[in-house]
Amino acid sequence: MAYEIRPSRPLDAEFRKAALAQVDRALTDLRREDGDLHEAIHEARKRFKKLRGLVRLLRPADEDLYKALNASFRDGARGLSGARDKAALIEALDSLSERNADQLKKNSLASVRGKLVTERDEAAGEEGEIRRSVEEASAALEQARSRIEAFQIGGGRHEPKKAARLLAAGAGQTYERARAALKRAGKTRDADDLHELRKRMKYHWMHLRLIAPCWPEAFAPAIDLAKTIADDLGRDHDFAVLRGEIRADPAAFGDEDTLSLLLGLVDAYQSELRARGLAASRRLLVDDAEAFSQRVVSLYRLSAEEAERAAMPAEAPEADRRSL
Repeated sequence: MAYEIRPSRPLDAEFRKAALAQVDRALTDLRREDGDLHEAIHEARKRFKKLRGLVRLLRPADEDLYKALNASFRDGARGLSGARDKAALIEALDSLSERNADQLKKNSLASVRGKLVTERDEAAGEEGEIRRSVEEASAALEQARSRIEAFQIGGGRHEPKKAARLLAAGAGQTYERARAALKRAGKTRDADDLHELRKRMKYHWMHLRLIAPCWPEAFAPAIDLAKTIADDLGRDHDFAVLRGEIRADPAAFGDEDTLSLLLGLVDAYQSELRARGLAASRRLLVDDAEAFSQRVVSLYRLSAEEAERAAMPAEAPEADRRSL
């Protein structure tokens, strides 16, 4: 099932459908017997993030439900993060090597990559430890299922005006926080502030996907741009973490010449990622939160009205009615 909320259906039913689909897919990933366990865990973590984005969007409808489910999904995914976070550093290094292949000799960063691989394997732990984390994550998903299934708004009635206000409030809050994060990151260029912008942009991307059925053709470019920004700033964060690890224990990663070369390439790439991410964010978040929220209300209600008219029986033309 698609990660979306259709204006033609009751909001609570759409929430349950989208949330339960992510729960089921995450459980399928975690219970896979074949294939790469680490890849399965990576896919499950993405489901947890989508679930957190979904409950954040519906937060104005039920604050208690949001707090309970958000904590459950956050804690359930926490035990799955160690090896994946280390794997992201390897992917960042590989992307840097590919990008600068003309400046690097073969295996010139092998010592750095070798250290990261060792750290990833250590973070993964023993098979039994991984399985325990998987079981804990699965339990969190199963416990959340009953809360999701019981969720209702207004007795399950289809109330487009109320639904539009709730969605606009949830998406608008995320949008406003993204704008605040952009303002701060644009001033400081600090790694932590840029990472905060990345997290807010990730939630904004999810919310755009969820409300896109209001007007798919118009939302598609914004969805793509939000995803690109989040990916660029996510890669920037990977390099910030890598830089911190190297500074903490440089000898473990290689000789001085290797690290000097690496950090120079990282500096150049981060400058590009940050400039690109900030420039795109300013355009995507150019409207104030009130204007964005009002647009969500208007588009949701318009789409719901169009769906209602389309579902009504066609009325006979005037000439046909006179002949009856």
